[in-house]
Amino acid sequence: MTDPKGDAFAMPSTTITQRDLVFPARGANPDLLPAYALIPEQYRNPEPSRDPEALKWAAFQSLWFFHGLPATVQLYPRPGINSQQAFDHLRVVQGCYGSPHEHKAAAVAWLASQWFFDYDFDGAAGPGSNPS
Repeated sequence: MTDPKGDAFAMPSTTITQRDLVFPARGANPDLLPAYALIPEQYRNPEPSRDPEALKWAAFQSLWFFHGLPATVQLYPRPGINSQQAFDHLRVVQGCYGSPHEHKAAAVAWLASQWFFDYDFDGAAGPGSNPS
C-alpha cells in the first residue's frame, strides 16, 4: 500500500476481505486508518477552513454516515485507483467502532479526496456535476 514517495495512503488497501466488509473492526488498524495527525487540518475541521474540496468530501462522509448513500451514487476515481478497492477501504474505516467518530469522519473525507476526484448522485451526470 506504499507508493514510491512513501505516502502510505496514496492507494487504497488491496487486503480488504468480505469479512472486513461485514465486520469492519479492522478499520481502526493503522494500515487502514491514517493517524489523526496525518490528516490535513482542513479535513479535521472543514467548516472553519472553508476549503471547497474538504467541505465537499466532508458532506459526502456525513451523508453516508447519517443517511446512507443513494443507490445512484457515482464516484469518479483518480487515475490508477481501483474504485472498488477504494470504496471498500472507505467502507471499512467508516464502519469500524474502534476509533472516535471525528477521526473516522476526517479520514473518510480525506481518503475519498485522495482516491476520487468527484461524485454525484444522479448516476449519469458525469464528473464535475454539483451533487445535491
